[in-house]
Amino acid sequence: MNQDQRPPIMHAEQKLSIPGALGAALMEEDASLERFSRLSEKEKREFVGGAQGLTTGYEMRRYVRAFVRGEEVR
Repeated sequence: MNQDQRPPIMHAEQKLSIPGALGAALMEEDASLERFSRLSEKEKREFVGGAQGLTTGYEMRRYVRAFVRGEEVR
């Protein structure tokens, strides 16, 4: 494998990509955006990763509400 074919390396300073449905659920309430913004990058990645597998808007909103309340999410 030559240098041009190496897989990209993820760096901690890279921007986090938030799936559209999760972003929409976060934007429904000011409290959720406020709480999310206070998380460390690691916590944000864990939160976003925890939403994987949620397939409906209802599930996503439930996940975000639990997060805002400080409950175990999922």
